Amino acid sequence: MSTFQLNFDEKEINISKLKQFSITGLLNSNSSTEILQSSPGLDKSYLLGTNSFVNSVTKSYNEHHHLIIRPDDIWIAIICQFSIYLNVNAEKLRDKFVSFQGKKELEVDCNGSLRNAPYDELTLLMSTEIAKNIKDASVKDWVIPNFSTTTPTDKIVGSIALMSSLQKYFDFKFNLWCGIPRVTLLGTIDDWKSIKTRAERLSEFDSGDGLMTKWLVMLIPVLTQFIESVGGNVNVSWWNKICHYIGGGSGPTWLSGWITVFTVFNDQSKWVGDKKSKHPITSTIEKTEWLFIDTQDIPAGFLSVPVVVNDNGTIYKTKLYAGHMSTNIQQTSIQPRLDWFLTIE
Repeated sequence: MSTFQLNFDEKEINISKLKQFSITGLLNSNSSTEILQSSPGLDKSYLLGTNSFVNSVTKSYNEHHHLIIRPDDIWIAIICQFSIYLNVNAEKLRDKFVSFQGKKELEVDCNGSLRNAPYDELTLLMSTEIAKNIKDASVKDWVIPNFSTTTPTDKIVGSIALMSSLQKYFDFKFNLWCGIPRVTLLGTIDDWKSIKTRAERLSEFDSGDGLMTKWLVMLIPVLTQFIESVGGNVNVSWWNKICHYIGGGSGPTWLSGWITVFTVFNDQSKWVGDKKSKHPITSTIEKTEWLFIDTQDIPAGFLSVPVVVNDNGTIYKTKLYAGHMSTNIQQTSIQPRLDWFLTIE
């Protein structure tokens, strides 16, 4: 961090003259638009115009306020401009990004419904799907910021920027599926303890390849959670990770979650227990390792991209917005924010 004095005395900002952030103000719309979800703090920030980065700079300059800028602000400002250029020249640049004509639909899945789905995680998952379907997968990490100042929200903004930049090549769909509302485990706690004891014997039958030991390393923690649950110590978060489908667009669909500890050998007797990948699948974007089994005269500082939401069979047209939309105001300081929100059309 570097703070330096340029000129003039800092003046306090008259917050009473500022407008609170609103979607109708940002989009210059008279109609009310429902926000399904947004980045934390967006509703408590201020609206300086349609480009919070440029407008924060000009307000700071004209009115003598302390300006705070992060690397993420500069990079996303660059990417927003690049996105405008790319979308105008999509066909000229097609061969640099994809190896197909037309548009390909990419899908990602998770548990949830229209108003409570983890859209932050779905957006991150979609960036991974994009990486799988473009010629140079490194473009994903090139676009998404990864600085010492980068927050989870910045990464989501970067992911949406990636989607918006490549929307001439892809259509995007979020599939929402229901989870398990309730679980009953029959039997006594001794029964469940017995399963764990029995499973531990598997190591006796290892043929020398060490696969039984590998399997037990994954299996025993799952069996332990069964015992804990029957004993009344239910880990709801763990149960919500029981299974997770990851759609591959035109490619395969993958199953993940702890249920996969029961699928370490395939029909050809081949061990598939080493097919692991870290994937954000929880509400806190915690990375959990499981098996993956094959199955806007100042241009706007924000981007948008349409997304189809399949809420358990009901299709909704939604739109993701991300980038410089609003500003944090504190005493003499102005700081542009990176935010995102999702609307239903």
